[in-house]
Amino acid sequence: MSTPPTGPAPVVATGPRWPVLALVGLLLLAAGAAGGWLARGVTDTAVAAPAPAPVVATTVPPTSTVPPAPVAGPPIVPATSTTAGDGPELGRSEGDRRGYGARQPTEIDGGSDRGLVTGITWEDWGEDRATGRGTALYRPGDEPDARGVQDRATVVAFDLGDCDGEEAYRRVTWYFPQHGESFRESEAQDICD
Repeated sequence: MSTPPTGPAPVVATGPRWPVLALVGLLLLAAGAAGGWLARGVTDTAVAAPAPAPVVATTVPPTSTVPPAPVAGPPIVPATSTTAGDGPELGRSEGDRRGYGARQPTEIDGGSDRGLVTGITWEDWGEDRATGRGTALYRPGDEPDARGVQDRATVVAFDLGDCDGEEAYRRVTWYFPQHGESFRESEAQDICD
């Protein structure tokens, strides 16, 4: 048989235990948070504010009202004829000069004095006078090419007749109506000689 324990009897609390447990939990939580601050080197209870983001200044170059100079070299352009078959040609073929001898050409090479018209769309092709719209180098007055800008041009093909046995427009010109220019028959190129 065993002997009963000796000494005073254990004390049993009779009130609620949750306030004591809550206090212990808060103390443990506070100790853990304080340990985290100390581990990071923070000794004050205030949290340091983050450093402001750096301000990066950018400089935008001023815009210019002077149009850019044209790019040297021939432009990339579509094929010289939009339709094949019936209808008059534009003059007669002139070697490597684009547009001549073609029906409804999308580009015309006017040579060194007139330049190149590209992206031409035509109206009334086959009538006595055909009008097209395209893009060409506009030079105000007698300015050199370097001062010119690409702009919309009106193209007129006229003088429909025989050109080396083929029906063709025998004269062509272009101008810039938005710059006060107008159609002048006297400035047209003879493209059937």
